[in-house]
Amino acid sequence: MVIAQGLNVLIAMSGEYEAVNNVVIIRLPNTFNITTPPLGIGYLLESLKKIDNVNGVFIDAKLDKLNDVTLLKKISNLSPILVGFQVFSSEYNHVRQLIPKIRSLVPDTKIILGGPHPTAIPAETFNDNKELDYIVIGEGEVALAKLVTLLVEDSAERESLADIPNFAWRDQQDVVINEKKEATDIHEFKEPAWDLLQPHRYPAIQHGTFHKSTKVVPIMTSRGCPYPCTFCAGHLVTGKSVRLRKVNDIVDEIQNLIDKYGFEEFLIEDENFTYYRDHVLDFSKELKVRNISCHFSLPNGIRLDRIDEEIVAAMSEMGVYVAGFGIESVSPRTLKAMKKSWTTEQINQKVELLQKYGILAQGGIILGFSGDTVEDIKITVDFVLKSNLSRVFFGNYIPLPGTEDFNRLIATGEISYDTIEWERYTSYYGGKLPYHPKEISEKELRHLIKSATLRFYLRPKILIPFLKNLTSPVFIKSFLFRIFRIFAVRKL
Repeated sequence: MVIAQGLNVLIAMSGEYEAVNNVVIIRLPNTFNITTPPLGIGYLLESLKKIDNVNGVFIDAKLDKLNDVTLLKKISNLSPILVGFQVFSSEYNHVRQLIPKIRSLVPDTKIILGGPHPTAIPAETFNDNKELDYIVIGEGEVALAKLVTLLVEDSAERESLADIPNFAWRDQQDVVINEKKEATDIHEFKEPAWDLLQPHRYPAIQHGTFHKSTKVVPIMTSRGCPYPCTFCAGHLVTGKSVRLRKVNDIVDEIQNLIDKYGFEEFLIEDENFTYYRDHVLDFSKELKVRNISCHFSLPNGIRLDRIDEEIVAAMSEMGVYVAGFGIESVSPRTLKAMKKSWTTEQINQKVELLQKYGILAQGGIILGFSGDTVEDIKITVDFVLKSNLSRVFFGNYIPLPGTEDFNRLIATGEISYDTIEWERYTSYYGGKLPYHPKEISEKELRHLIKSATLRFYLRPKILIPFLKNLTSPVFIKSFLFRIFRIFAVRKL
């Protein structure tokens, strides 16, 4: 008995449990070269802690350097009641290859997918994967907990499955998509299961090329985006209404991450951090009251029309040093097609306001949007080169499933679901792009993106301050990798 107990302890310490009610959630290696603790998965794991006799197990295949063979072996050893994957479009083909292998290894295990891709096109995802059991659509904390409870009780019958919100399933040969509901009180979810995510294991570079610190971790203070941008799929996962976490809960989480792991910088991953001005002001005040000193960045960006001097001053005081803007384009025709309404005057004014308070302004630009011409791209690039933006990311347009643009391109026949190469659904300077507009060839678009990037960053006023921020070997390594990616020649 003593030996058996000792083995149980060793198994538990290794992260592999003997209990039959293991629920395994997996993140596969991605092609973004970004490895950051997945907050969405963390919240799902936290929701499982409320269920008796259930062990939530997180596997990050990239972080743990698992190939398919070792990943499948790990799944088999765990004998889970449920295996789930977070799926972005670029990972979809990989997931499709794994599903039948999992079914063969552990035939009684249920398989579920979640994340942006299956959320956007659940029916197509089921049609592509005959051995897939379930899909979580959008926010999944409630859906996953309800499903796992049913599986543990062995009562996952048709009538019970029909009552799960944000959920899709098979009723014999039919695909059933249940009602989708936004989580109204997201403060109920508190914070991710940081003990299972083990955020201290992740690398220092999580967005961009460098940070203020090498001890970096993401957080979320709100969910949702109400804006109608035709190219964005964010609201499919996080909802359209902006819902706030309690400021005290957020600051408690920050303090815990500082105390337990020594983090010094926090990446606020909200879609709309500045949407409610009181939220920003209260957050900044609470940090000051508690005398918490740290760095913040806003890599997902903030809206130009949701900041003013008071908000920017509060952001500066709380430690924000860089804020992104989703500028996308300044071509009037392209902006109208995107359902965005910036003016170049607005952009310049907000950039100057950030700079006044010592915050770097980072612009996100989409080149090669549906219907773009070379002239549209030239208008945008010329503006960026004349602006006071400190950093810019020039990315190629990606028609994301579930967006207004994707549906339109499918309807007009400009793209076909059956011929999409999902592994190409990334922003890259080299290699084959997932889409290019009719009037610009793929080769020309790649050249335009590369040229715009080099023209922006090789100017002394940008390059010299940029190089001065490479204060750590890991930042230098990231910088060299990105340079390699720009100049690398890829086979098409």
